[in-house]
Amino acid sequence: MNLKKFYNLNKEKNLIEKNDKIIIAMSGGPDSVFLYYLLKKIKCEYDLTIYFAHVNHSLRGQDSDNDEEFVINLGKSEKIKTFSQKINLKKYAKENKLSEEEAGREIRYGFFRKIKKKIGANKVALAHNEDDIVETFMFRLIRGTSINGLKSIPSKREFFVRPILKYRKDSILNYLDKNKIPYCIDKTNFKDIYTRNKIRLNLIPSIEEEYNPNFKEKIINLISDIENFDEIISSSLKKHLKNDILSISLLKSEKNFIQSSIISKYLQRYKISVNRNKIKEIQNLIYAKGTKEIHCNSEFLIKKSYDKLIILKKEEKEKNKFDKLLEKKINIPGSTIWNNYKINANIIEEKEPLRKSENFFYCRLKEGENLNIRSRRGGDKIFPEGMNGRKKIKDLFIDLKIPKEERDHIPIITNFNEILWVCGIKKDKRFNNVLKKGQLIKLEYEKLEEVDFSGKQ
Repeated sequence: MNLKKFYNLNKEKNLIEKNDKIIIAMSGGPDSVFLYYLLKKIKCEYDLTIYFAHVNHSLRGQDSDNDEEFVINLGKSEKIKTFSQKINLKKYAKENKLSEEEAGREIRYGFFRKIKKKIGANKVALAHNEDDIVETFMFRLIRGTSINGLKSIPSKREFFVRPILKYRKDSILNYLDKNKIPYCIDKTNFKDIYTRNKIRLNLIPSIEEEYNPNFKEKIINLISDIENFDEIISSSLKKHLKNDILSISLLKSEKNFIQSSIISKYLQRYKISVNRNKIKEIQNLIYAKGTKEIHCNSEFLIKKSYDKLIILKKEEKEKNKFDKLLEKKINIPGSTIWNNYKINANIIEEKEPLRKSENFFYCRLKEGENLNIRSRRGGDKIFPEGMNGRKKIKDLFIDLKIPKEERDHIPIITNFNEILWVCGIKKDKRFNNVLKKGQLIKLEYEKLEEVDFSGKQ
């Protein structure tokens, strides 16, 4: 047995570690038997504890029962604790309205999880090999899929590991036969009644014979290239993301194919199914004007707002709404709470140094004057410092590209109905003259908590 293939994969993916308690998904077929003998060879080196778990689907009558008996006997002879479950898969599939393939997967993985929890194991080893990778690639290619769908079978997902992914089927059979190690044969694997069987028995051998004897190797190399490309896209996505929000300007700078791949990877983070039409719709969205949104599925929508592209949960979209009608008065000196902001107005000494900050506004007001705090209103205007004349607050927000959903959340401080300060945004130059008469006032605002304008948690 060539253990170098295992060691190379394990060094890269960290599948097997010291003191692992591993359940082998033992069907009794050549792959799972080979997997056991591989782990047996490294058992002492890694101080492994090994278990068998077998599911009898009752699909092949006596043959299914024979496989179960084989696994139980192998466990006894090898002194491996064995767990088995017999179930009527056809009945289960019908009752749960699943295909037999879906039902079988649900039953097996459910059983493995149950046993793992029961015995305190930390890994479940599955016996997929390199031929399975090629067959899966061809199966998905024929049925139609994206580049992401053509990636390899993952060597590790959650606690499921696949230690023999680098071994070919012929080398597995040669090792078992050469060492006279018994295994079960599933006769249905030799019947071309299923698409996957047809690919294995007819299509791939035909390509190898008629066109390229190294076809499998070429497919494995292609899959490796696809996975390298996927890593590049994942890295690009990280560069484009900030607080899980995509930068539209950065996205627009990419070529169309890279752009669509990044969007696809972004959707996959939320387990949103991807297709060409959906990607095209989102690409059109990023070039649309104003704030717009489209539905991804029944659970999520994707929203475009200025330079932001963000995925929202529909049920959380309305979360964290401010009270737009809330108004508060504040005496000088004094402080108050407006929604999630604390506003302070303090009289300061004339000799106190004036610090520059978006959170501060120094102005002069008369003693005893009141200030009012509210949200924006239609027709609001301000004389912004650094600008000529009066400007509408609405136009100011648009010029500064403040998203619509954030505009009502910004506290506006007024004095006798004149806007004095749009907090953190703009100060009115009529009040910003600290040399004129009146008391020197320091206004300050502070967020009491972070508000999620997107509606996400």
